[in-house]
Parts: sequence; C-alpha cells; structure tokens
Amino acid sequence: MTALVIKMLAALLVIAQFWCPMHPDERADARRACSICGMQLVPMPPAAFATYPVDLRATTTLAGARLRLTVRHPATNAIVRRYAIVHERPMHLFVVGDDAGFFAHDHPVQQSDGVFMLDVTLPHPGAFMAIAEFLPEGGTPQTFQQIFTTAGSPARRPPPALDAGAKLADGVRVALDASQLRGGSSAPLVVTIEDGTSGAPVNDIEPYLGARAHLFAISSDLTEAIHGHPDGARTGALTFVPLLPRPGRYMIWLQFQRGGQVSTVPFVIDVP
Repeated sequence: MTALVIKMLAALLVIAQFWCPMHPDERADARRACSICGMQLVPMPPAAFATYPVDLRATTTLAGARLRLTVRHPATNAIVRRYAIVHERPMHLFVVGDDAGFFAHDHPVQQSDGVFMLDVTLPHPGAFMAIAEFLPEGGTPQTFQQIFTTAGSPARRPPPALDAGAKLADGVRVALDASQLRGGSSAPLVVTIEDGTSGAPVNDIEPYLGARAHLFAISSDLTEAIHGHPDGARTGALTFVPLLPRPGRYMIWLQFQRGGQVSTVPFVIDVP
C-alpha cells in the first residue's frame, strides 16, 4: 500500500462522521439522506464490531406464537435497553414460513425489563424463521436469525414451487427481472410496477418505514435471509442489488406503499 493511499484512507476516516446503519457504505461528513433508502444519516459509532447475543424464546399460543427477544451486551451480558431508531423503529422483526405462504414484517414492543415481545398469528403449525434487525446505542448494526417451531409441527414441507411470474396486487401489476442474479455475487434485481388496467408506470409510491420499498429474500431451507432497499429512482421501477450468498431457490417478498396502503407481493425464484 502506497503512502498516498494510506493518506487518502486516513482522510476518509477523519471526514466520514455520519453513516446509514442499513447501508454502512453510505457515509458523509455532514448529515444528509441516504441515497439508497432515504434515511437520515446518523453519527458513526466507534469501530467496535461486536456481536450482541440474542435469546429468542417462542411459546405456542392459540393463534400462533409469542416471541420474546432478549439482547445482551457482549462484554457485560447485561440486557440492552437503549437502541437507535432505524427506519422509524428500534427493532424490525420478520417472520417467514417454510412454504412461502406466510410473511410478516412487524415491530416487537420493548417491555419494562428491556425484553422485546411480539404475538404472531400463524396460519398453521410448522417451522418458521425469525429475523431481527436492530442497532444498540454505541454498537453496530445487528442481524439475528433463528428457526423456531410451533407445537404440533409437521415434518418440514418440500421446497415451495417456482412462482416467478408477474402478480396483480392492489390494482397494480408487479413483475421481477431476476435474470442477472447469481449465487455468491451482487447483481441488479429490477421490479417493475405498472397500473393493472392501463399498463402505465406507477409513480406514486410513498416512503414506507424510511425507504421507498423493501425487498426480503429468504432461502427455501430457511438458512439465509437478505433485506434490501432500492438504489435508483426510475419511475415505475425499483432496482435492488441483493447479495445472495449461494445458488438455490429463494422466497421473495416485495413491500411498498401507495395511498397509505402497504402492499406485500410474493415470488419464488431459482438463482443459478
């Protein structure tokens, strides 16, 4: 490494004082909006990349399951009570089923003891993946995922059937172009949103939880989870650049908001 490169890196470390917790490469020397998700940049925490242990307890209820998540400090083991607000919430929790038939994006409520709790209504017994995203004050962005099963769960279901065709949802036609995706690398995934009757591009998408849209990709065996936001501003289209860690079948959910109504559109694709 040359002396010039070292000086440039040092300068960047001094200048970059703010970042986007959801997209850590988005950094600046002053507050501004993230160019990917639109969230306001926040002060960068000290460079301490510790993993915060999470204890997830799932208790079967008549309607589904009660989830309790306890986050502990990696050095003291104390329950963490203070979190940065990221995309309008201190914690985001996603729950998906192993058959592509269930998806929930919700926000657990922190109790007086610091533990987060959420009651989830589930359509049937089975295996589900819970994915939590949060940013402890003084820490770095954390992602936690764990499979849980409910009482009376049947054997694991076969992989969901391929379902990559365009969908009609809430008056719009939503289509995916996943032809550039490859396992193990980042590549564009383009979502086209058109009026379901006229075919005209839709240009009235509203911000939802601090972003223009959300994309969730979960491997069909419930071992990999990816959450991303669009990085462009094309009318009628949203461009995501997810990093899918390996080839295989993925369940995908797209969430966006129009007229105060949130639409959730599912797909199942194969990634070579």
